[in-house]
Amino acid sequence: GTVTMAMNSMAYVQGSSPTSGSGMFVDGYLKLEQMDAIRADTSRYDYNYSVFPFAEHGELVTQTREATELQIATVMNAYIARNETTHYDYKYPVWMSAESPDFTFQARIRIPASQQVLYRPGFLELCKYAWVQILSTYLIFWWLFTKFEWVVFH
Repeated sequence: GTVTMAMNSMAYVQGSSPTSGSGMFVDGYLKLEQMDAIRADTSRYDYNYSVFPFAEHGELVTQTREATELQIATVMNAYIARNETTHYDYKYPVWMSAESPDFTFQARIRIPASQQVLYRPGFLELCKYAWVQILSTYLIFWWLFTKFEWVVFH
């Protein structure tokens, strides 16, 4: 089965140092995480919108939002409640120590070429694998019964 999916996701990075810094650099992999399997042979566009509520397309300037909707904790909780999320896996953040009024953050985000995606197969795919298992089990028992028949009747 195939699954076509388009989604906007989030990468969260945290770093600190006892010295003042002028920048930070991280290099890692953005990995897909799922809570439940996706149905096979579907197209998923459920999360093809901005993670941040103030960046939605088509929003008018006159529209207002509650301050609680824009808090990081609210945005993170809404993101974590999704079925499909991403996790930014970085091991060694590099902290650039220097006194500077500016802070530069750089991230190299790599997306693995192959990731495990859990999906629920359709009926025909289940039948395809089921007949192979039934046939192989039948052949084993057929061979055993023919040997048993030969021993008993010959």
